[in-house]
Amino acid sequence: MLALHLKTWTWCLCLLATVIDHIEAPLFLTSMGIPGLWKELESVEEKVSLHNLAVGTGFIGNATGARAFKVGIDASGWMYRATFRHGGTESPELVALFSRCSRLFRLPFIPIFVFDGPGRPSMKRGKLVRGNDHRLAHSFQLMLDGFGFEWITAPGEAEAQLSEMSVTGRPIRVDAILTDDADSFVFGASVILRIRSEDNENYQASRYSAFDISQSLGLTREDFILIAILAGGDYSNGLEKCGVTTAIALARAGLGRRLVSGLTGDSHRDSFFLKTWRELLCAELSTNSSGFLTHRHQQLAARVPNDFPDLDIINLYRHPLVNLAPATRSLDLHPPNLDVLARFAEDHFRWGDSVGILTHFADQLFAGFVIRELVQQALALDRQLLVSSVSIIKQIVGHRRHRSTGYLWELRVVLSINTALLLHTLQAIDGKRDPVLDGAKLSVKAWMASKLPKVRVWVAKSMVEHVYPSMVLDYISNPQSTSKMRPRKARSVISPEPLSPINGQPDNAQASVSSQISLATLPEKRYTAMSVSYQGREVLELITDSEGEL
Repeated sequence: MLALHLKTWTWCLCLLATVIDHIEAPLFLTSMGIPGLWKELESVEEKVSLHNLAVGTGFIGNATGARAFKVGIDASGWMYRATFRHGGTESPELVALFSRCSRLFRLPFIPIFVFDGPGRPSMKRGKLVRGNDHRLAHSFQLMLDGFGFEWITAPGEAEAQLSEMSVTGRPIRVDAILTDDADSFVFGASVILRIRSEDNENYQASRYSAFDISQSLGLTREDFILIAILAGGDYSNGLEKCGVTTAIALARAGLGRRLVSGLTGDSHRDSFFLKTWRELLCAELSTNSSGFLTHRHQQLAARVPNDFPDLDIINLYRHPLVNLAPATRSLDLHPPNLDVLARFAEDHFRWGDSVGILTHFADQLFAGFVIRELVQQALALDRQLLVSSVSIIKQIVGHRRHRSTGYLWELRVVLSINTALLLHTLQAIDGKRDPVLDGAKLSVKAWMASKLPKVRVWVAKSMVEHVYPSMVLDYISNPQSTSKMRPRKARSVISPEPLSPINGQPDNAQASVSSQISLATLPEKRYTAMSVSYQGREVLELITDSEGEL
C-alpha cells in the first residue's frame, strides 16, 4: 500500500512539473512595485495588439519619423521573468530571452534596454539587495548586441531612467516603456506597456497613459508617491494594514500633492511640516471628511507611527538618480550581427549546430530582415531618395488576417536570401556541435538546396504596400489570388472588430490614408489602389482602373 501511495505521489509530482514547464512563467510571478496597483488601474487599461502598435502607430502613423515604434525596456524585468523558465532544454533562461527578442525583431520596434546601475538603492522593502549585476546580464547584453538592439546602464534604477526617457527624452526619447514594475507610475512615466500575453496565439499588452489616469482617476505623480509610501513599494513596506485602495482614496483627498508640495529641502522645516501633515492624515482616516474612503479607519489612524513617513523614502521617489544629459541622438533600427548570434547559439543552445542555426534563423529572424528593408526603404521615400529596385521579397504567395497579429492583413512572401551571407555567418562558429566536419558541410548544402527555397514569412500588408505598391497590386489583381483580395466592383473590406478612437482624439476623428498610389501603366489598364487605415488597421481597400470596370 505504501509503495502504491509513493508511486501515485511520484506520478502527481511529475505531472505537475510537466504542466509548470509548459505554462508561461509570468503566471507565477508576483507583481513588482506597489502591490495591487495594476488591479486598481483596470478602468484606464487599454488592451492593445503589439503588432498593431508597431505597424499602425510606429510604421504607418510615423509620428517620430522613424517608421518604427521606440520602446524602452526594463532589462531586469526580462531577466527576472526568464529565471522562472524551466524545462529539459539547455540554458532555459537564455532560450526565453532569445525568444522574446526575436519577437521584437520581427516587428517594426526599436527597443532600447536599460539595466540597473551601481547607484541603485541598496535597501528594498527593508532588505539588503546585492550590488553586483544580475547573473544573466553579461550574456543578455551579448545577445542584444547580436540582435542589433541598443542597451544602456542607468546610473541608478532602470525604472527611474526609463520614466525620464519617456517624459523628457533624456538621454534618448522613447514612445513608451515596457515593464511589469508598478513603481514606474511613481517615477512619472508617461506611457507604460505591460505584456499580457505572448503565446503563439496572442501578442498583446496593456497600455496605461499618465494623461488617461489623470483625466479619469485624477491621479498625478505626486499622488502615486503617496500611494507608494502608504501601500508599499520597492523601497518600503508602507503603512501597516493600509492597502492600495485606501491609499488611492487618501491620494484623491489631496494628501499626496499636499505632502510633496510642502517639502522644502530644509530639514528643520520639513520635520515640522511632516508632523502637521501626519495629523491631517490621521484626521482624514478617522473622519473621512473628504468622502473618498469607503468608511472611517480609526484603528489605522491610531497605528500611524510618529516617524511616518520616512523622508528618505519620499526623496528616493522624488529625486531618483538618473542620467539627465540632453538627447544627442535618436534611436534607429539596426541590422543584426549574425556572427555574434551564431556564436552565441553555439555556446548556449542545444540547436547551435550549423543546420540548427540556419533553421532557427529562418524561423525567427528572416521576417525581421524584411522589416528592416521595408523601414529603410520607407525612410528613403520620406526623404525623397531613390528606392532600391532589388528587394528581399521575391514573391507574394498568400495572405491572411489572424488573431495572433491583431487581425492585421498580412502577406505570405517568398524571400531571396543571399546564401553567401549565411555561409559567412557559419564561418563564425567553431562547429563544436556539428557531428563531423564533412557531414556538416553536406548537411548545410542540402539545407540550402531543399529548405531555404521553401522558407516563407508573414509581413504586414500595409508595410509592403507602402514601399512596393505595384508588387501588392500585382498579387491582388492575379486571378489565382483568393477572392477576398482580388479587385471587384464596389468591393470593400471592412474590419469586423469595432474601432476605438485614438487617445487624445475625438470620437469622430478621421481615418488616416496610409497610401494613395498611382501605379505605372500595365499592359492593358491603369490601376489605382488606396488603403485607408485607422490605428494601424486597414478598414477600407479600393481598387479602380482607368476603364471604370472596377
